[in-house]
Amino acid sequence: MTNTLQKRYKILVSGYFGYNNIGDEAILKGLIDGIRKKSSNIDIVVLSKNPDWTMAKYNVESVNRSKISDIISAIRDCDMLVSGGGSLLQDVTSKKSILYYLAILKLALFFKKKTFIYSQGIGPISLKFNRILTKRILNKVDFINVRDNQSKRYLSDMGINRDILVTTDTVFGINKPSLEDGKELLEKLGIDKNKKNIALTIINWKGYRKRTVEEIIKTVEKIKEKEDVNIILIPFFYHVDLDIETEIYNKLKKKYDNIYLVKEYLHIERYLSLVGNMDIMLSMRLHGLIFATLMGAYPIGISYDPKIDGLMKELNRIQNHYVEDFNSDDVAKEIINAVENLDMLMEETNTHLKRFYSLTDKHNEAVIEVLKR
Repeated sequence: MTNTLQKRYKILVSGYFGYNNIGDEAILKGLIDGIRKKSSNIDIVVLSKNPDWTMAKYNVESVNRSKISDIISAIRDCDMLVSGGGSLLQDVTSKKSILYYLAILKLALFFKKKTFIYSQGIGPISLKFNRILTKRILNKVDFINVRDNQSKRYLSDMGINRDILVTTDTVFGINKPSLEDGKELLEKLGIDKNKKNIALTIINWKGYRKRTVEEIIKTVEKIKEKEDVNIILIPFFYHVDLDIETEIYNKLKKKYDNIYLVKEYLHIERYLSLVGNMDIMLSMRLHGLIFATLMGAYPIGISYDPKIDGLMKELNRIQNHYVEDFNSDDVAKEIINAVENLDMLMEETNTHLKRFYSLTDKHNEAVIEVLKR
């Protein structure tokens, strides 16, 4: 472990943590693993919906993100506020959550603490008031780091004329687990080890549930016509995704063998290990695609948000499928092509993975540099 700090520092981390969303929990793990690799002289405190759970899972201090007195006390006691990673500064999923994250930054500035925007995906920010407030606060923070060039352009278009470090998603800083847990999970499901594994992570996005279910079922039907593969439905935001995936599974299992649903709740290491046993991953969640890239499964996305498009650009690929109008013919065709050309496609993906590793080093080194100022 590199120890580049001569004295001990405390950072406070603000994000969407403690809600059992595996993507956001992976962001937190990547942040903790990445920063700890750079220095052992940093104490990490996390604002969490469930502080006891967060402390137990990550071996960090944690305070309740909903109690203003606890938040103020934690800010006053820290050396630097780290805001991120993830998509905190956007108002698509919620018009109000952006105000919460900006308020935390504002409090840190008020108490004259160092402030670091960490590996964030920015936007869209649709409300004029939210855009003005974001511009005002981000022009005052100590350091801005975003996870893709699309986010940097978005900030520049908003009038944030700062040096902005572009790296990659925090999750690429995670210490990769072994594949053994994933193999055991597949054995419990009774999966045929001689077939390729295609994972599906499907979400219920706004008013598109009915067409999503119909098109995914037709996609699987077309895949099964051409390829004898295992289809494994994996809920990502467990309590949210399991419902729609159960509906898809119940309709498919009547027609086909080798259709499986992971009903067990998995935390980050086990989830990563499971994904590492997949060959292809079709995901409507960004971090499903990131997990696939990290663990060696070929990622194919159905986008509901520009952050998915941004990742595909970073992989030097074009995002073709969108939740409002994706077509089962096109999705099945891409998956079948991936089955038939998997080695070549994964070789291309792995060249980008090496770059992502080096980029996570950059934003964690930047944390150390800002602390030392």
